[in-house]
Amino acid sequence: MPDPPEILADRYLVGKLVGTGSSGAVYLARDRNTGRRLAIKVRVARDKDAPVRFIAEAHAMARLRHPRLVHVEDSGQDGNLYWFVMPYYGSGSLRDRVRKSGATPADQALDWTFQILEGLSVVHDAQLVHRDVKPHNVLLDTDDSVLLTDFGLVRHVGGGVPYRTRTDQSMGTPNYRAPEQAADAARVDLRADLYGVGANLYFLVTGRRPGFLYMVEEDDPVMEPVPEELRAFILRCMAYKPEDRFEDARGCAAEVVALYDTLAVREGERPVARAWMTRFDRRGTEGMLSRLRKLLPW
Repeated sequence: MPDPPEILADRYLVGKLVGTGSSGAVYLARDRNTGRRLAIKVRVARDKDAPVRFIAEAHAMARLRHPRLVHVEDSGQDGNLYWFVMPYYGSGSLRDRVRKSGATPADQALDWTFQILEGLSVVHDAQLVHRDVKPHNVLLDTDDSVLLTDFGLVRHVGGGVPYRTRTDQSMGTPNYRAPEQAADAARVDLRADLYGVGANLYFLVTGRRPGFLYMVEEDDPVMEPVPEELRAFILRCMAYKPEDRFEDARGCAAEVVALYDTLAVREGERPVARAWMTRFDRRGTEGMLSRLRKLLPW
């Protein structure tokens, strides 16, 4: 990945590299017009062919508008360099937080999990499967709320994109991808993302990644300090067979609410999570094609 120009679109001052992945590299940037700090993701096209996955990622992030999802603000092309602009979140990811502070208390971990499910519900309603739900891809805002990012592996269930994941192709991050995704990423449904939710929660409450064997046992010694009900929730999310997991993000979120309030009452605190579901259902997307075409000229 060659370095991008110092200035993109005669507007964005490109700074240091802050992250890399299979779908591109992310740089810190500053908007010359507003002074805002931003993040710019770039990808160099090979052999003059447009990077279709990169473009599809930008389209998905532009049309999904929700407080729990990182969105695309601008995009463009400079020769064979494609790029899109996102807000910059300087508080890091959930992975960074756990590495710095250790295992997360159960109430905070469940709060973050609910927020992730809020965003995933919008993703799934748009007939998309994220396929890479993990602590690295959940960013923290300044108020400690979280946002799901990196749609580089997204699966478009209804088609509509000029590429297709090969049958029997393995995709995703070991430790966090569902077993069926490791075997055949082309056919996974939204329940693969719910496996990622469980694996992410496992990491939060234990401070350790799940194992490679795609199974967490009931007597897993790493989860011994974790409350029994929370262990059972993680085990269901991470069930080996998709049909043994929750059916959808909303059902999973409802269980998070019940679990949060159960643990709160046990600690002598007032249950407050039930009210979260009104926030969960008050979601929406901005999918107007005219706006999308204006934003993404590719």
